[in-house]
Formats: sequence, C-alpha cells, structure tokens
Amino acid sequence: MKKIFIDAGHNNSGFNTGAAANGLREQDITFDVAQRLGRILDEAGFETKLSRPTIETNLGTDNNSAVNARWQMANVWGADLFISIHVNAGGGTGAETLYFRPDSLNLAKTLQDVYSTEMGLRNRRVWQRDDVGVIKMTSCPSALVETAFIDGPENPDVDALRNRRGEMAAAIAKGLYAYMGFKPAATPISAPTTTATTPPQRFNTMAEMPDWARPTIEKMINSGLLRGDGVGLDLSADMVRTFVISDRAGLFDQK
Repeated sequence: MKKIFIDAGHNNSGFNTGAAANGLREQDITFDVAQRLGRILDEAGFETKLSRPTIETNLGTDNNSAVNARWQMANVWGADLFISIHVNAGGGTGAETLYFRPDSLNLAKTLQDVYSTEMGLRNRRVWQRDDVGVIKMTSCPSALVETAFIDGPENPDVDALRNRRGEMAAAIAKGLYAYMGFKPAATPISAPTTTATTPPQRFNTMAEMPDWARPTIEKMINSGLLRGDGVGLDLSADMVRTFVISDRAGLFDQK
C-alpha cells in the first residue's frame, strides 16, 4: 500500500505563517484538513505521515528551512505521494492545484477536477510552478492544493474554509483514490455505529473539534481564555456545547 505524506501548509506561529482573513488563519485550516485527510487515508489502509503532527508544531528556523523540512521529511521517509494543503489569498475564488515534476501532472489534474467538483467550487487551473520548494524538491509525484480563498467576502470559499473542512478532506481523498485507481471498502451494513460501552467523547485538538464549535474554541484560545492542560484541550462534549452557548450569548465578546 502506498505511503502518502500530508503537508499542512505553514507554521502555527513565528515565521512561515499563512494568510489570515475573515477571522480565519491558513495554518489552522491546513492543519485541520490534513489531520482529517490522514484519518481518512489511515482507515482506508494507507500509510501516512504528517508534516505537522500537532497544532503547535513549527518546522525549521526560518522560512527557507521551514519549506525544506517538509520535502526532506517526505524524501527520507520514502513517500510514494506528497500532498501539500494550502489556502489561497488575493481576492479570487475557487480552487487550484500546483505541480512541478512532469510525473505529477496527472496527479494534479485529477486532484483539481475531483476536488473542485466535490466541493462545488470554481475550478481555476492546474499550474506548473518551479518556485515552490515543497513540490519541486520531492522525490515522488507531488501536488499542492490551494483549497479556497480566505480573503473574499462571505462566499462559498469562505464558508467552505469555515464550515466544510471534513468535506474538503474527503474530496482530496477521493481525488487521490481516483488517481491511484483505488476503491475504498464500503463499511459493512451490519457494523454497529454505537455501543453501550463507548466512553464520552472528548476533544483534545482543533482537528477533533466539530465544525459548529470551532469558531468559539478558536476565539477562546486566541484570547487566552482556554489554554489546555499541556497535553491537549481535554474538553468534553458538554463543555464544548456550554462554551458555544455562552459565546452566542455574547459572554466572550470583548468590551
């Protein structure tokens, strides 16, 4: 089974951070989508590796080394495919996919067509670039997916980045499956969905947080109201619901 390296674009803080607009940060979105994509591919039987395994992960010591760390990590690991997830900016709309290696063109085209169709976003282009290190220096077919534009008004792009990250990950996975000619096994009809012994759900990272709660939790983290226990957020579902209700009541708004 193929080894797929998933790069969540940009660092959490300091240097090499991403675009920001509409109360969203690129590095948070890419981390979330990458985590979700990793889980989807893991469940399908692929071996995956993430460039940023935790939300706090920062790579390199400056912009150049942050970029180099990603393709170097993938090459040392022996990845068969490299996928870098990003968010676009500049006032446009839609998705586009970048590639450099000639053997990456079909990967980029397939990802672009499947992703934009599944997400209902404008299919902008497949673009060969020789100035993007993460796709230029990999030793395997590689593509960089610009999932949507972060800096437009409240439009399908911003809505997707804010509320449809699970769908984004699933669309990228579907594009990868199409490229590889892979058909994921269907979940058996008889498979139980819940059991009496299932423990209460707890959320430790933003990647695990439901879409409807993410803006509230991000607000609390950014304002210092929520810091976690040094290991993870460790929030129960009831706690998350309480925070969201309080936020909607305006209790977390700055005066």
